[in-house]
Order: sequence, then structure tokens, then C-alpha cells
Amino acid sequence: GLFSVPIRCLILTFLIGLRDESGGSPFLQTLILSTQVLDGVGAGVFGTMYILVTSDISGGTGRFSLTLGLTTAAMSIGGTVSGYLGQALAQDLGYKQAFFILAFLSLVPAVLYLTCMPETLPELSNGNETAQNMASIQEEEEQDPKTWTSEENSKPVTKFVELV
Repeated sequence: GLFSVPIRCLILTFLIGLRDESGGSPFLQTLILSTQVLDGVGAGVFGTMYILVTSDISGGTGRFSLTLGLTTAAMSIGGTVSGYLGQALAQDLGYKQAFFILAFLSLVPAVLYLTCMPETLPELSNGNETAQNMASIQEEEEQDPKTWTSEENSKPVTKFVELV
């Protein structure tokens, strides 16, 4: 998922080099257009994954909404800047060099994620204390969502829960 964008950019760099050399056959144009599939895969995986990662990171802190808002804002700003940067690079350097530079720029966060993000699933954390603490906080908070005890009288209070 995270590596689909750098792979797409490298494939486009290669295909645009071929297009420039051969004159651009319809088959080659179709191959260039078909790389959009990788962009869709990357957007789909990342769009789902960043919510899960945000939940894991902010688990038990009560700051999920704030963290989700910050990450969504950062992604929106990144998408906007990427469009402007890509167009400026394509105009000044050409498409081949622009895609190569954008491949490198999109590879940096993917590598940082792989190397710096701890595993939060207890079975896969391999003794990582931070990951185990994140998972244990989440397990402590899980309880029946239909009843909670009232702090005033310690009797169970039934709350409305919408079942989907």
C-alpha cells in the first residue's frame, strides 16, 4: 500500500522514457494510463490505514478526534503541495525527472513508517513495551457499551446505543 506510489512513479519514469524514445504508441499510452490503478490501490490502503494507525497511537488518551483531525489536515496539505510541486517540476524539468523526484519523495515516508512505527498488535510486538502498553490500555477500556455504572449511585445506567 505505502510503496504503491513510489513504484508507480518509477514505472512512469521508465514508460515516459520509452515514450520519448519511440514516439508514443497507443499501447504505450494505455500502459501509462493503467498505472493509475496503483494510485487507486495506494489511496485505498492509506485512507483506511491512517485511521487505524491514529487509533492505535492515540488509544487510551482521549485524544483520538484531535489526532485524527491533525493527520487529516496534514494529508490534505500534503496532497495540495504535491500537486503544485509535481506541476512545477514537470514544467521546469520534464515529466521523467518529475516522476523520479516524486518517487523519491514518496519513498521517504514509507521507509520512515516501516522503521519508526512500532507494532501495536500484542502477538506481533515481540516484547516491545510501548506496543504492549498501547494494547493493554485498549483492552482495559473495553466494556459492555449498553450499560455503565453511574458515578452518583453505583447502579447500572442503561444508555442508548445505536446498533448498526
